[in-house]
Amino acid sequence: MIGRGVVAAVLAVCAAVALGSWVRLGQPVAVPDAPVTRAQCVSYAPFRGEETPFDKTFSVSEQRLEEDLRHLSAFTPCVRTYATTNGLDKVAAVAERLGMTVLQGLWIGAEDAANRKELEKVVELAHAYPKTITGVIVGNEVLLRREQAADRLAVYIREVNDRVEQPVTYADVWEFWRRHGAALKDAVDFITIHLLPYWEDDPSDISEALVHVKQIHDQMAAEFPGKEILVGEIGWPSTGRQREAAEASLVNETRFIRGVLQMTAAEGWRANLIEATDQPWKRQLEGTTGGFWGVLGEGGTPKITLAGPVVEIADWQRWLLASVAVGLGITLLAGLTGGPRADATGWTISVTGGLAAGVLVVFCARHALFAARSPLEWGEHAASIGLAVLGPAMLLSLLRQQQPVQQQLGQQHPVGTAIAGWLYRLTLFSASVTAIGLAFGGRYRDFPATAILGVAVAVVLLMLARRSTAVLPERPEDRWLALITAAMALGVVGLETVKNDDALAWAGSALLLAAPALLRCRSSLSR
Repeated sequence: MIGRGVVAAVLAVCAAVALGSWVRLGQPVAVPDAPVTRAQCVSYAPFRGEETPFDKTFSVSEQRLEEDLRHLSAFTPCVRTYATTNGLDKVAAVAERLGMTVLQGLWIGAEDAANRKELEKVVELAHAYPKTITGVIVGNEVLLRREQAADRLAVYIREVNDRVEQPVTYADVWEFWRRHGAALKDAVDFITIHLLPYWEDDPSDISEALVHVKQIHDQMAAEFPGKEILVGEIGWPSTGRQREAAEASLVNETRFIRGVLQMTAAEGWRANLIEATDQPWKRQLEGTTGGFWGVLGEGGTPKITLAGPVVEIADWQRWLLASVAVGLGITLLAGLTGGPRADATGWTISVTGGLAAGVLVVFCARHALFAARSPLEWGEHAASIGLAVLGPAMLLSLLRQQQPVQQQLGQQHPVGTAIAGWLYRLTLFSASVTAIGLAFGGRYRDFPATAILGVAVAVVLLMLARRSTAVLPERPEDRWLALITAAMALGVVGLETVKNDDALAWAGSALLLAAPALLRCRSSLSR
Protein backbone atom coordinates (compact mmCIF):
# COMPACT_ATOMS: atom_id res chain seq x y z
CA MET A 1 0.00 0.00 0.00
CA ILE A 2 1.31 3.43 -0.92
CA GLY A 3 0.59 6.54 1.12
CA ARG A 4 -1.08 9.74 -0.01
CA GLY A 5 2.28 11.48 0.00
CA VAL A 6 3.55 9.08 -2.65
CA VAL A 7 0.35 9.59 -4.66
CA ALA A 8 0.87 13.36 -4.51
CA ALA A 9 4.49 13.01 -5.61
CA VAL A 10 3.58 10.77 -8.55
CA LEU A 11 0.88 13.18 -9.70
CA ALA A 12 3.26 16.14 -9.34
CA VAL A 13 5.69 14.43 -11.71
CA CYS A 14 2.82 13.67 -14.11
CA ALA A 15 1.72 17.31 -14.06
CA ALA A 16 5.25 18.58 -14.69
CA VAL A 17 5.78 16.20 -17.60
CA ALA A 18 2.36 16.95 -19.07
CA LEU A 19 2.69 20.74 -18.89
CA GLY A 20 6.26 20.49 -20.14
CA SER A 21 5.06 18.70 -23.26
CA TRP A 22 3.53 21.95 -24.54
CA VAL A 23 6.79 23.77 -23.90
CA ARG A 24 8.76 21.08 -25.73
CA LEU A 25 6.43 21.23 -28.74
CA GLY A 26 6.94 25.00 -28.88
CA GLN A 27 10.72 24.93 -29.12
CA PRO A 28 12.44 25.67 -32.47
CA VAL A 29 13.94 22.60 -34.13
CA ALA A 30 16.95 22.95 -36.43
CA VAL A 31 16.30 21.53 -39.92
CA PRO A 32 18.78 21.78 -42.82
CA ASP A 33 17.81 24.48 -45.30
CA ALA A 34 16.74 23.63 -48.84
CA PRO A 35 19.25 24.63 -51.54
CA VAL A 36 16.52 26.36 -53.57
CA THR A 37 13.88 28.98 -52.85
CA ARG A 38 11.05 27.29 -54.77
CA ALA A 39 9.89 23.75 -55.48
CA GLN A 40 9.73 22.53 -59.09
CA CYS A 41 6.00 21.80 -59.07
CA VAL A 42 3.16 21.18 -56.59
CA SER A 43 -0.15 19.32 -56.85
CA TYR A 44 -3.09 21.70 -56.69
CA ALA A 45 -6.67 21.06 -55.58
CA PRO A 46 -8.98 23.99 -54.70
CA PHE A 47 -11.16 22.41 -52.03
CA ARG A 48 -11.61 24.08 -48.65
CA GLY A 49 -13.60 23.16 -45.55
CA GLU A 50 -16.52 20.91 -46.49
CA GLU A 51 -15.89 21.20 -50.25
CA THR A 52 -15.17 17.95 -52.04
CA PRO A 53 -14.53 16.77 -55.62
CA PHE A 54 -17.36 14.27 -55.16
CA ASP A 55 -19.82 17.18 -55.17
CA LYS A 56 -20.54 17.55 -58.87
CA THR A 57 -22.30 20.86 -58.29
CA PHE A 58 -19.23 22.55 -56.83
CA SER A 59 -17.21 24.76 -59.15
CA VAL A 60 -14.34 26.91 -57.96
CA SER A 61 -14.44 30.47 -59.24
CA GLU A 62 -11.74 31.86 -61.47
CA GLN A 63 -11.18 34.60 -58.90
CA ARG A 64 -10.40 32.04 -56.20
CA LEU A 65 -8.16 30.09 -58.57
CA GLU A 66 -6.17 33.24 -59.18
CA GLU A 67 -5.96 33.94 -55.46
CA ASP A 68 -4.69 30.41 -54.77
CA LEU A 69 -2.19 30.32 -57.60
CA ARG A 70 -0.89 33.77 -56.78
CA HIS A 71 -0.11 32.60 -53.25
CA LEU A 72 1.34 29.36 -54.57
CA SER A 73 3.57 31.12 -57.11
CA ALA A 74 5.84 32.24 -54.28
CA PHE A 75 6.52 28.57 -53.54
CA THR A 76 6.55 27.07 -57.06
CA PRO A 77 6.28 28.11 -60.73
CA CYS A 78 4.25 25.01 -61.65
CA VAL A 79 1.09 23.20 -60.58
CA ARG A 80 -0.15 19.71 -61.29
CA THR A 81 -3.91 19.18 -61.68
CA TYR A 82 -5.86 15.92 -61.72
CA ALA A 83 -9.02 16.74 -63.67
CA THR A 84 -10.93 19.50 -65.46
CA THR A 85 -14.13 19.20 -63.39
CA ASN A 86 -15.16 21.44 -60.46
CA GLY A 87 -13.90 24.50 -62.33
CA LEU A 88 -10.35 23.20 -62.77
CA ASP A 89 -10.60 23.65 -66.55
CA LYS A 90 -9.76 27.32 -65.86
CA VAL A 91 -6.43 26.62 -64.14
CA ALA A 92 -4.38 26.86 -67.35
CA ALA A 93 -5.84 30.27 -68.23
CA VAL A 94 -5.09 31.63 -64.74
CA ALA A 95 -1.62 30.08 -64.71
CA GLU A 96 -0.81 31.68 -68.06
CA ARG A 97 -1.71 35.12 -66.72
CA LEU A 98 0.56 34.56 -63.72
CA GLY A 99 3.46 33.19 -65.76
CA MET A 100 3.14 29.68 -64.30
CA THR A 101 3.06 26.31 -66.04
CA VAL A 102 0.70 23.35 -65.63
CA LEU A 103 1.02 19.58 -65.65
CA GLN A 104 -2.52 19.03 -66.88
CA GLY A 105 -4.37 16.08 -65.38
CA LEU A 106 -6.97 14.01 -67.20
CA TRP A 107 -9.20 12.02 -64.84
CA ILE A 108 -9.83 8.46 -65.95
CA GLY A 109 -12.40 6.47 -63.99
CA ALA A 110 -14.62 3.45 -64.58
CA GLU A 111 -17.20 5.17 -66.86
CA ASP A 112 -16.21 5.54 -70.48
CA ALA A 113 -18.67 8.40 -71.17
CA ALA A 114 -17.18 10.53 -68.40
CA ASN A 115 -13.66 9.62 -69.55
CA ARG A 116 -14.45 10.69 -73.11
CA LYS A 117 -15.80 14.05 -71.94
CA GLU A 118 -12.70 14.63 -69.82
CA LEU A 119 -10.38 13.58 -72.64
CA GLU A 120 -11.94 15.99 -75.12
CA LYS A 121 -11.70 18.88 -72.68
CA VAL A 122 -8.01 18.20 -71.97
CA VAL A 123 -7.20 18.01 -75.68
CA GLU A 124 -8.96 21.35 -76.14
CA LEU A 125 -6.96 22.90 -73.28
CA ALA A 126 -3.67 21.49 -74.56
CA HIS A 127 -4.27 23.16 -77.92
CA ALA A 128 -5.41 26.44 -76.35
CA TYR A 129 -2.42 26.74 -73.98
CA PRO A 130 0.51 25.03 -75.72
CA LYS A 131 3.19 26.89 -73.73
CA THR A 132 1.49 26.90 -70.33
CA ILE A 133 0.54 23.23 -70.33
CA THR A 134 3.91 21.48 -70.42
CA GLY A 135 2.67 17.92 -70.06
CA VAL A 136 -0.53 15.85 -69.91
CA ILE A 137 -1.08 13.17 -67.27
CA VAL A 138 -3.67 10.70 -68.53
CA GLY A 139 -5.13 9.08 -65.43
CA ASN A 140 -4.12 9.09 -61.80
CA GLU A 141 -3.81 5.79 -59.88
CA VAL A 142 -6.43 4.18 -62.11
CA LEU A 143 -4.76 0.79 -61.75
CA LEU A 144 -4.49 1.19 -57.98
CA ARG A 145 -8.25 1.82 -57.83
CA ARG A 146 -8.85 -1.06 -60.30
CA GLU A 147 -11.13 1.08 -62.46
CA GLN A 148 -9.48 0.17 -65.77
CA ALA A 149 -7.35 -2.67 -67.08
CA ALA A 150 -3.84 -1.72 -68.16
CA ASP A 151 -4.43 -2.45 -71.84
CA ARG A 152 -7.62 -0.36 -71.91
CA LEU A 153 -5.82 2.47 -70.11
CA ALA A 154 -3.08 2.35 -72.72
CA VAL A 155 -5.69 3.02 -75.42
CA TYR A 156 -6.69 6.28 -73.72
CA ILE A 157 -3.05 7.31 -73.33
CA ARG A 158 -2.21 6.63 -76.98
CA GLU A 159 -5.23 8.59 -78.20
CA VAL A 160 -4.23 11.64 -76.18
CA ASN A 161 -0.62 11.29 -77.30
CA ASP A 162 -1.75 11.28 -80.92
CA ARG A 163 -3.84 14.42 -80.46
CA VAL A 164 -1.63 16.78 -78.44
CA GLU A 165 1.86 18.17 -78.90
CA GLN A 166 2.85 18.04 -75.23
CA PRO A 167 4.56 14.97 -73.74
CA VAL A 168 2.09 12.51 -72.25
CA THR A 169 2.34 10.23 -69.21
CA TYR A 170 0.36 8.15 -66.72
CA ALA A 171 0.71 8.49 -62.93
CA ASP A 172 0.52 5.72 -60.36
CA VAL A 173 2.23 4.31 -57.29
CA TRP A 174 5.62 2.95 -58.31
CA GLU A 175 4.66 -0.67 -57.55
CA PHE A 176 1.88 -0.51 -60.15
CA TRP A 177 4.29 0.74 -62.78
CA ARG A 178 6.44 -2.28 -62.02
CA ARG A 179 3.44 -4.62 -62.38
CA HIS A 180 1.94 -3.07 -65.52
CA GLY A 181 4.83 -1.26 -67.14
CA ALA A 182 4.99 -3.66 -70.09
CA ALA A 183 1.48 -2.63 -71.18
CA LEU A 184 2.01 1.11 -70.66
CA LYS A 185 5.61 2.10 -71.28
CA ASP A 186 5.35 2.38 -75.07
CA ALA A 187 2.24 4.57 -74.81
CA VAL A 188 3.87 7.27 -72.66
CA ASP A 189 6.65 9.77 -73.26
CA PHE A 190 7.85 9.64 -69.66
CA ILE A 191 7.09 7.66 -66.50
CA THR A 192 5.28 9.31 -63.57
CA ILE A 193 5.57 7.48 -60.26
CA HIS A 194 4.15 8.26 -56.84
CA LEU A 195 6.67 7.76 -54.08
CA LEU A 196 5.33 8.31 -50.57
CA PRO A 197 7.50 6.66 -47.90
CA TYR A 198 4.90 7.32 -45.20
CA TRP A 199 2.25 5.25 -47.05
CA GLU A 200 4.49 2.37 -48.11
CA ASP A 201 3.53 -1.13 -46.95
CA ASP A 202 6.80 -0.97 -45.02
CA PRO A 203 6.81 2.69 -43.90
CA SER A 204 10.12 4.48 -43.64
CA ASP A 205 11.31 6.46 -40.65
CA ILE A 206 11.96 10.10 -41.53
CA SER A 207 15.70 9.47 -41.17
CA GLU A 208 15.53 6.68 -43.77
CA ALA A 209 12.85 8.08 -46.08
CA LEU A 210 15.17 9.85 -48.53
CA VAL A 211 17.36 6.75 -48.81
CA HIS A 212 14.23 4.83 -49.77
CA VAL A 213 13.27 7.50 -52.30
CA LYS A 214 16.62 7.33 -54.05
CA GLN A 215 16.61 3.53 -54.05
CA ILE A 216 13.19 3.34 -55.69
CA HIS A 217 13.95 6.10 -58.19
CA ASP A 218 17.14 4.32 -59.26
CA GLN A 219 15.29 1.01 -59.59
CA MET A 220 12.59 2.56 -61.77
CA ALA A 221 15.15 4.30 -63.95
CA ALA A 222 16.90 0.95 -64.46
CA GLU A 223 13.62 -0.84 -65.29
CA PHE A 224 12.55 1.79 -67.83
CA PRO A 225 15.73 2.80 -69.66
CA GLY A 226 15.31 5.69 -72.06
CA LYS A 227 12.26 7.02 -70.23
CA GLU A 228 12.53 10.06 -67.98
CA ILE A 229 11.17 9.53 -64.47
CA LEU A 230 8.92 12.17 -62.93
CA VAL A 231 8.15 11.70 -59.26
CA GLY A 232 4.56 12.85 -59.60
CA GLU A 233 3.67 12.77 -55.91
CA ILE A 234 6.11 13.01 -53.04
CA GLY A 235 5.52 14.48 -49.60
CA TRP A 236 4.92 13.87 -45.91
CA PRO A 237 1.93 14.56 -43.61
CA SER A 238 2.05 17.09 -40.79
CA THR A 239 -0.73 15.57 -38.68
CA GLY A 240 -2.20 12.12 -38.09
CA ARG A 241 -1.35 8.63 -36.92
CA GLN A 242 2.15 7.25 -36.82
CA ARG A 243 2.79 4.26 -39.12
CA GLU A 244 5.48 2.05 -37.62
CA ALA A 245 8.41 4.51 -37.34
CA ALA A 246 6.94 7.03 -39.81
CA GLU A 247 5.67 9.90 -37.66
CA ALA A 248 3.40 12.61 -39.02
CA SER A 249 4.49 16.05 -37.80
CA LEU A 250 5.16 19.54 -39.11
CA VAL A 251 8.86 19.18 -38.32
CA ASN A 252 9.05 15.90 -40.24
CA GLU A 253 7.09 17.27 -43.20
CA THR A 254 9.49 20.22 -43.40
CA ARG A 255 12.54 17.99 -43.01
CA PHE A 256 11.33 15.64 -45.74
CA ILE A 257 10.40 18.35 -48.25
CA ARG A 258 13.67 20.19 -47.78
CA GLY A 259 15.49 16.88 -48.19
CA VAL A 260 13.60 16.13 -51.40
CA LEU A 261 14.53 19.51 -52.82
CA GLN A 262 18.15 18.90 -51.87
CA MET A 263 18.09 15.49 -53.57
CA THR A 264 16.38 16.64 -56.75
CA ALA A 265 18.84 19.50 -57.10
CA ALA A 266 21.82 17.19 -56.57
CA GLU A 267 20.54 14.36 -58.78
CA GLY A 268 18.89 16.43 -61.50
CA TRP A 269 15.50 14.74 -61.00
CA ARG A 270 12.03 16.07 -61.69
CA ALA A 271 9.60 15.96 -58.77
CA ASN A 272 6.15 17.27 -57.92
CA LEU A 273 5.26 17.79 -54.26
CA ILE A 274 1.91 16.81 -52.83
CA GLU A 275 0.28 19.17 -52.14
CA ALA A 276 -0.54 22.88 -52.28
CA THR A 277 -2.93 23.16 -49.32
CA ASP A 278 -4.38 20.78 -46.74
CA GLN A 279 -7.43 18.98 -48.14
CA PRO A 280 -9.98 18.19 -45.39
CA TRP A 281 -12.13 16.02 -47.69
CA LYS A 282 -9.37 13.42 -47.90
CA ARG A 283 -9.90 12.55 -44.24
CA GLN A 284 -12.99 10.63 -45.31
CA LEU A 285 -10.75 8.33 -47.37
CA GLU A 286 -7.50 8.26 -45.42
CA GLY A 287 -8.31 9.26 -41.85
CA THR A 288 -6.84 12.28 -40.11
CA THR A 289 -3.55 11.98 -41.98
CA GLY A 290 -5.12 12.33 -45.41
CA GLY A 291 -6.10 15.93 -44.84
CA PHE A 292 -2.70 17.36 -43.88
CA TRP A 293 -0.12 17.23 -46.69
CA GLY A 294 -0.25 20.89 -47.73
CA VAL A 295 2.68 23.30 -48.02
CA LEU A 296 0.54 26.42 -47.58
CA GLY A 297 -1.75 27.28 -44.70
CA GLU A 298 -4.98 29.27 -44.57
CA GLY A 299 -4.95 32.46 -46.57
CA GLY A 300 -1.86 31.38 -48.48
CA THR A 301 0.45 31.74 -45.48
CA PRO A 302 3.47 29.44 -45.59
CA LYS A 303 2.96 26.21 -43.69
CA ILE A 304 6.25 24.75 -44.91
CA THR A 305 9.28 27.01 -45.03
CA LEU A 306 12.43 26.16 -46.95
CA ALA A 307 14.91 27.75 -44.54
CA GLY A 308 15.32 28.29 -40.82
CA PRO A 309 14.24 26.38 -37.70
CA VAL A 310 10.76 24.87 -37.38
CA VAL A 311 8.32 25.03 -34.45
CA GLU A 312 5.87 22.14 -34.21
CA ILE A 313 3.12 24.11 -32.43
CA ALA A 314 3.66 27.85 -32.79
CA ASP A 315 0.74 28.81 -30.51
CA TRP A 316 1.74 26.42 -27.74
CA GLN A 317 1.27 29.10 -25.05
CA ARG A 318 -2.45 29.22 -25.81
CA TRP A 319 -2.77 25.46 -25.40
CA LEU A 320 -0.71 25.56 -22.22
CA LEU A 321 -3.00 28.19 -20.70
CA ALA A 322 -6.05 26.22 -21.79
CA SER A 323 -4.60 23.14 -20.10
CA VAL A 324 -4.08 25.03 -16.85
CA ALA A 325 -7.62 26.40 -16.98
CA VAL A 326 -9.15 22.99 -17.63
CA GLY A 327 -6.89 21.45 -15.00
CA LEU A 328 -8.05 23.92 -12.37
CA GLY A 329 -11.63 23.15 -13.37
CA ILE A 330 -11.00 19.44 -12.78
CA THR A 331 -9.38 20.30 -9.46
CA LEU A 332 -12.46 22.28 -8.43
CA LEU A 333 -14.75 19.46 -9.53
CA ALA A 334 -12.71 16.95 -7.54
CA GLY A 335 -12.96 19.21 -4.49
CA LEU A 336 -16.71 19.67 -4.81
CA THR A 337 -17.30 15.91 -5.01
CA GLY A 338 -14.69 14.91 -2.46
CA GLY A 339 -16.71 14.99 0.71
CA PRO A 340 -15.02 16.41 3.84
CA ARG A 341 -12.47 19.18 3.56
CA ALA A 342 -9.09 17.87 2.40
CA ASP A 343 -5.77 18.55 4.07
CA ALA A 344 -2.67 19.96 2.34
CA THR A 345 -1.76 16.56 0.88
CA GLY A 346 -5.28 16.11 -0.40
CA TRP A 347 -5.22 19.49 -2.13
CA THR A 348 -1.82 18.68 -3.64
CA ILE A 349 -3.33 15.51 -5.07
CA SER A 350 -6.29 17.45 -6.46
CA VAL A 351 -4.23 20.25 -8.00
CA THR A 352 -1.41 18.18 -9.52
CA GLY A 353 -3.77 15.47 -10.72
CA GLY A 354 -6.13 18.07 -12.13
CA LEU A 355 -3.35 19.85 -14.04
CA ALA A 356 -2.06 16.58 -15.50
CA ALA A 357 -5.58 15.60 -16.55
CA GLY A 358 -6.17 19.09 -17.97
CA VAL A 359 -3.28 18.68 -20.38
CA LEU A 360 -4.66 15.33 -21.54
CA VAL A 361 -8.12 16.82 -22.05
CA VAL A 362 -6.77 19.71 -24.12
CA PHE A 363 -4.70 17.31 -26.23
CA CYS A 364 -7.94 15.39 -26.84
CA ALA A 365 -9.77 18.55 -27.80
CA ARG A 366 -6.99 19.68 -30.12
CA HIS A 367 -6.95 16.28 -31.78
CA ALA A 368 -10.71 16.51 -32.34
CA LEU A 369 -10.22 19.74 -34.30
CA PHE A 370 -8.06 17.84 -36.78
CA ALA A 371 -9.75 14.44 -36.75
CA ALA A 372 -13.53 14.91 -36.44
CA ARG A 373 -15.24 14.72 -39.85
CA SER A 374 -18.96 14.42 -39.12
CA PRO A 375 -21.55 15.16 -36.41
CA LEU A 376 -21.25 11.54 -35.27
CA GLU A 377 -17.49 11.81 -34.90
CA TRP A 378 -17.80 15.14 -33.10
CA GLY A 379 -20.17 13.37 -30.73
CA GLU A 380 -17.68 10.55 -30.19
CA HIS A 381 -14.89 13.02 -29.46
CA ALA A 382 -17.14 14.98 -27.11
CA ALA A 383 -17.93 11.79 -25.21
CA SER A 384 -14.24 10.94 -24.93
CA ILE A 385 -13.45 14.43 -23.70
CA GLY A 386 -16.28 14.19 -21.18
CA LEU A 387 -14.89 10.93 -19.80
CA ALA A 388 -11.38 12.43 -19.73
CA VAL A 389 -12.73 15.27 -17.55
CA LEU A 390 -15.19 13.49 -15.27
CA GLY A 391 -13.23 10.25 -14.77
CA PRO A 392 -10.08 11.82 -13.30
CA ALA A 393 -12.14 14.34 -11.31
CA MET A 394 -14.18 11.65 -9.56
CA LEU A 395 -11.18 9.39 -8.99
CA LEU A 396 -9.11 12.28 -7.61
CA SER A 397 -11.94 13.09 -5.23
CA LEU A 398 -11.43 9.62 -3.73
CA LEU A 399 -7.64 9.75 -3.77
CA ARG A 400 -7.57 13.04 -1.86
CA GLN A 401 -9.52 11.63 1.10
CA GLN A 402 -7.74 10.73 4.31
CA GLN A 403 -9.67 7.51 5.05
CA PRO A 404 -7.29 4.58 4.44
CA VAL A 405 -9.89 1.82 4.77
CA GLN A 406 -11.82 0.78 1.67
CA GLN A 407 -15.01 0.00 3.52
CA GLN A 408 -15.07 3.46 5.08
CA LEU A 409 -14.40 5.09 1.74
CA GLY A 410 -17.22 3.27 0.03
CA GLN A 411 -19.64 3.69 2.90
CA GLN A 412 -19.03 7.40 3.42
CA HIS A 413 -19.16 8.31 -0.28
CA PRO A 414 -21.53 5.78 -1.86
CA VAL A 415 -22.71 8.07 -4.66
CA GLY A 416 -19.21 9.30 -5.53
CA THR A 417 -17.74 5.81 -5.58
CA ALA A 418 -20.59 4.49 -7.72
CA ILE A 419 -20.18 7.33 -10.23
CA ALA A 420 -16.40 6.87 -10.31
CA GLY A 421 -16.88 3.17 -10.91
CA TRP A 422 -19.23 3.74 -13.80
CA LEU A 423 -16.88 6.31 -15.35
CA TYR A 424 -14.08 3.74 -15.13
CA ARG A 425 -16.33 1.14 -16.74
CA LEU A 426 -17.33 3.48 -19.57
CA THR A 427 -13.69 4.39 -20.21
CA LEU A 428 -12.82 0.70 -20.30
CA PHE A 429 -15.65 0.08 -22.76
CA SER A 430 -14.46 2.95 -24.97
CA ALA A 431 -10.91 1.60 -24.89
CA SER A 432 -12.05 -1.88 -25.85
CA VAL A 433 -13.98 -0.56 -28.86
CA THR A 434 -10.97 1.49 -29.95
CA ALA A 435 -8.68 -1.51 -29.44
CA ILE A 436 -10.81 -3.73 -31.68
CA GLY A 437 -10.90 -1.04 -34.38
CA LEU A 438 -7.14 -0.58 -34.28
CA ALA A 439 -6.47 -4.32 -34.34
CA PHE A 440 -8.77 -5.17 -37.25
CA GLY A 441 -8.85 -1.98 -39.31
CA GLY A 442 -6.33 0.45 -37.97
CA ARG A 443 -4.70 1.79 -41.14
CA TYR A 444 -6.59 5.07 -40.96
CA ARG A 445 -7.31 5.20 -37.20
CA ASP A 446 -5.45 7.35 -34.69
CA PHE A 447 -4.08 6.26 -31.31
CA PRO A 448 -6.10 8.23 -28.70
CA ALA A 449 -3.88 7.58 -25.68
CA THR A 450 -4.69 10.92 -24.05
CA ALA A 451 -8.39 10.01 -23.91
CA ILE A 452 -7.81 7.17 -21.43
CA LEU A 453 -4.49 7.90 -19.74
CA GLY A 454 -5.90 10.17 -17.03
CA VAL A 455 -8.40 7.58 -15.83
CA ALA A 456 -5.81 4.80 -16.17
CA VAL A 457 -3.24 6.54 -13.94
CA ALA A 458 -5.82 7.56 -11.33
CA VAL A 459 -7.38 4.11 -11.02
CA VAL A 460 -4.00 2.41 -10.76
CA LEU A 461 -3.05 4.81 -7.97
CA LEU A 462 -6.31 3.93 -6.25
CA MET A 463 -5.43 0.27 -6.57
CA LEU A 464 -1.93 0.79 -5.17
CA ALA A 465 -3.37 2.81 -2.32
CA ARG A 466 -5.76 -0.10 -1.65
CA ARG A 467 -8.80 2.05 -2.16
CA SER A 468 -9.79 0.42 -5.42
CA THR A 469 -12.45 -1.99 -4.17
CA ALA A 470 -14.86 0.90 -3.79
CA VAL A 471 -14.79 1.70 -7.50
CA LEU A 472 -13.36 -1.16 -9.56
CA PRO A 473 -15.67 -3.53 -11.45
CA GLU A 474 -16.31 -7.00 -10.20
CA ARG A 475 -18.73 -8.20 -12.86
CA PRO A 476 -17.47 -10.83 -15.34
CA GLU A 477 -18.32 -8.61 -18.33
CA ASP A 478 -16.01 -5.91 -16.97
CA ARG A 479 -13.13 -8.32 -16.78
CA TRP A 480 -13.96 -9.46 -20.31
CA LEU A 481 -13.78 -5.84 -21.49
CA ALA A 482 -10.41 -5.52 -19.79
CA LEU A 483 -9.19 -8.78 -21.32
CA ILE A 484 -10.30 -7.70 -24.82
CA THR A 485 -8.64 -4.32 -24.37
CA ALA A 486 -5.36 -5.83 -23.21
CA ALA A 487 -5.27 -8.55 -25.88
CA MET A 488 -6.09 -6.15 -28.72
CA ALA A 489 -3.57 -3.60 -27.41
CA LEU A 490 -0.81 -6.20 -27.56
CA GLY A 491 -1.99 -7.17 -31.04
CA VAL A 492 -1.81 -3.55 -32.19
CA VAL A 493 1.79 -3.31 -30.99
CA GLY A 494 2.54 -6.49 -32.93
CA LEU A 495 1.03 -5.03 -36.09
CA GLU A 496 2.64 -1.62 -35.75
CA THR A 497 5.94 -2.93 -34.32
CA VAL A 498 7.75 -1.41 -31.36
CA LYS A 499 9.00 1.33 -33.70
CA ASN A 500 5.64 3.07 -33.37
CA ASP A 501 5.84 5.37 -30.35
CA ASP A 502 2.16 6.35 -30.67
CA ALA A 503 1.05 2.73 -30.69
CA LEU A 504 3.23 1.96 -27.67
CA ALA A 505 1.86 4.95 -25.76
CA TRP A 506 -1.73 3.97 -26.53
CA ALA A 507 -1.17 0.29 -25.76
CA GLY A 508 0.60 1.17 -22.52
CA SER A 509 -2.32 3.38 -21.50
CA ALA A 510 -4.82 0.66 -22.42
CA LEU A 511 -2.92 -1.99 -20.43
CA LEU A 512 -2.67 0.36 -17.46
CA LEU A 513 -6.41 0.97 -17.66
CA ALA A 514 -7.21 -2.74 -17.91
CA ALA A 515 -4.79 -3.91 -15.21
CA PRO A 516 -7.01 -3.33 -12.14
CA ALA A 517 -9.94 -5.19 -13.65
CA LEU A 518 -7.69 -8.01 -14.85
CA LEU A 519 -6.44 -8.45 -11.30
CA ARG A 520 -10.05 -9.28 -10.38
CA CYS A 521 -10.25 -6.75 -7.59
CA ARG A 522 -13.38 -7.11 -5.47
CA SER A 523 -15.60 -4.09 -5.70
CA SER A 524 -18.95 -2.66 -4.86
CA LEU A 525 -19.38 -0.98 -8.24
CA SER A 526 -23.01 -2.05 -8.64
CA ARG A 527 -23.97 -1.20 -5.07
